[in-house]
Amino acid sequence: MKFKHSLLFLLALLFLNSCDDDNDCCLPAGPGDEFETGVFVLNEGNFGSANSSVSYIDELVQVNQPAIFSNVNGSSLGDTAQSIEMHEDIAIIVVNVSNKIEIVNRYTFESLATISSNLSNPRYAEVIGDNIYVSNWGDGMNPGDDFISVFKLSDYSFNQSIPVAEGPEKMIELNDDLYVAHIGGFSFNNIVSHIETETNSVTNEIEVGDRPNSMVIQGNDIWVLSSGKPSYADEETAGVLSRIDAGTDEVVADFQFPENSIHPENLNIAGGSAYLTIEKSLYKYDFNGELPDTPEYSFDEVSVLYGFEINDSKIYIASPRADFTGDGDLYIYDLNDGSLLDNYAVGINPNGVYFN
Repeated sequence: MKFKHSLLFLLALLFLNSCDDDNDCCLPAGPGDEFETGVFVLNEGNFGSANSSVSYIDELVQVNQPAIFSNVNGSSLGDTAQSIEMHEDIAIIVVNVSNKIEIVNRYTFESLATISSNLSNPRYAEVIGDNIYVSNWGDGMNPGDDFISVFKLSDYSFNQSIPVAEGPEKMIELNDDLYVAHIGGFSFNNIVSHIETETNSVTNEIEVGDRPNSMVIQGNDIWVLSSGKPSYADEETAGVLSRIDAGTDEVVADFQFPENSIHPENLNIAGGSAYLTIEKSLYKYDFNGELPDTPEYSFDEVSVLYGFEINDSKIYIASPRADFTGDGDLYIYDLNDGSLLDNYAVGINPNGVYFN
């Protein structure tokens, strides 16, 4: 351990010993602080209020720092932060309603650049080679204006725009190409588009279940979890787990959930198995087996399961309040038995968890 880090560790312990409740202790963030290890929670804030923030948590010493972007940079993160993409030493923060991207050093959170043009309702970012790809809904009521923005990683300048089908959302890289799940914007969609990054063109649109929400890579396969159409749709549909052969761009297996009221989300891989959530319960799936019908366990403390990640045999859940007002919580569970390990107060409407 570096001497500087040892000193910071000892100072943190001295500070924390003076607190009555570890989870309420907060060290002030500043330009000299480093966030080399730990957890970032993205808080989208309230729509139209420009009160998005990022919380930083170090589980080892029970440090919980709020609003690190604004504390380090002296400016607001913006309105309705949507997602973060980590790449090498940068963090790419997509701020949806502000129509911008904030790029920071992921270890200091000092601002490096702001991209505020050639974006329209941006959602997620993915880095492949020398480019940053950003999914954009455009006008959510217009199914024909959706696109992927491409920016140069070297200087964050605009490269080009790729027109795509309605509702591009999460993206994933495989074999240096980009796969985009199209959830449908304000409507519904049921495809994954394949973008060849050498030409930055759409080569295939692969039909999966309604409203694909998450994807994982297993070998040369892309597993896509679709939640199905919700109860308020013209026709409610069941969730579907699809396996795409990336060599052929064909769906080689579809596993449909037995009831239209079942809407799974949050597909993750850990220890060679897949995990997904249905409402506030966790299900384990062995690849190419039957769909699970019994949960591993449920997360009773969670108000709303809004952000979900698995890391180092732990489950991290970002939970807003039930009415989506006020500060939310980060809950940490043991993946093996579902026991609650810790919880932290975070910002307004936390929607994602990311790791250094």
